[in-house]
Amino acid sequence: MSNGSIVFVHGTGVRLRSFEPTYQRAVQQARASGLWKEWIRCVWGDPLGVEFRGRSIPPEPDAERLRAKEQDFAEWNWLFDDPLFELYTLTIRDTPTIRDADSEEVAAPGQDPAWKALWNKIRTYQASEDLQLLLERNGYERLWSRAWSNIVEASPILREAFESSAHELHDVSRALARALVAEIHVLAEESGIPCPTRLERNAIVDRLLLDWHQSILGVGVFLTNMVQRAATRALRRHRRNLSDNIALPLGDILLYQSHGDRIRDFIRKKIEAAPKPVTVVAHSLGGIACFDLLALPDPPAVSHLVTAGSQAPLLYELGALVSWKPPGLPAHFPAWLNLYDRNDFLSYVAEPLFPFAKDVEVESGQPFPESHSAYFANPIVWKEIQKFVA
Repeated sequence: MSNGSIVFVHGTGVRLRSFEPTYQRAVQQARASGLWKEWIRCVWGDPLGVEFRGRSIPPEPDAERLRAKEQDFAEWNWLFDDPLFELYTLTIRDTPTIRDADSEEVAAPGQDPAWKALWNKIRTYQASEDLQLLLERNGYERLWSRAWSNIVEASPILREAFESSAHELHDVSRALARALVAEIHVLAEESGIPCPTRLERNAIVDRLLLDWHQSILGVGVFLTNMVQRAATRALRRHRRNLSDNIALPLGDILLYQSHGDRIRDFIRKKIEAAPKPVTVVAHSLGGIACFDLLALPDPPAVSHLVTAGSQAPLLYELGALVSWKPPGLPAHFPAWLNLYDRNDFLSYVAEPLFPFAKDVEVESGQPFPESHSAYFANPIVWKEIQKFVA
């Protein structure tokens, strides 16, 4: 007598080459958890998903523009996550024991060293008329005082950064100006107003450096080396994510919204050919397609539905599912286990909408978007599935 089967349905943007390692790992983890069933691949992406060859992507810029773009992206990318990143890095780049002795500053008797004098000048800085006009022109005047408070007044590391950079005060001044602009970016994003463009960011930084009498051409050696190490890798990874990792998933979602019946028919045939009883394990968009298929009249025979990282509850709540609208679900809908990860911002809970569903939180420990693809390598996931189908 058959022990039943698992039909494994992938999500958006997945193709056979990337599906197979995940499938093999899932089978391994499932069997290690005591879940011994026949496995059926449901790889709908290759025959039915969108094709993307990148012909609509603008051509690469010339080498000089590409280097400038890579450097700008790398410089600002980490600051949007942490506006104090460069300043903190400057505090730990060296110590007095390894600095060049010839570059050490000796203050005149009764005078503060240059770094301290500059720090005292900047921390009491009041926005100049030119800066105010620049901020007003771009709509950021109401964000300035908050940015200044968050970066200059609330941060304990600035004084240390200036002291550690006594021999390169231009570097630390520029890092502070960029931190302020990055904080304006963060506050603008939180307030729902347009963030500063590249030209606007540079204009504010240049104005601050001019007001502080720290204008120079170029960047110090330390920050230049740090940027060069990260620039190419960061931008090329970013570009690859935008093309391969966004175009295919987005295209599959749009395709499903317009031609989901073909994908559901493909899944139906896999289920109907699988040994009974059938457990469907579906990820992301695959979970939406399986939800629709099993909610429609005349569904295939499925004993258990498992969704992971699924947006089906969200789309149901919005009334945006192609095949099913609230309220309620038909009596023939199978037992449902819904797995979600709080770090996966594409996963949603089902129990508040469907009392018969069972939500289980799992933690991969991965940041987003890696967390969205981390379910099936997690042994906890398969232990939960094993308990559910048992």
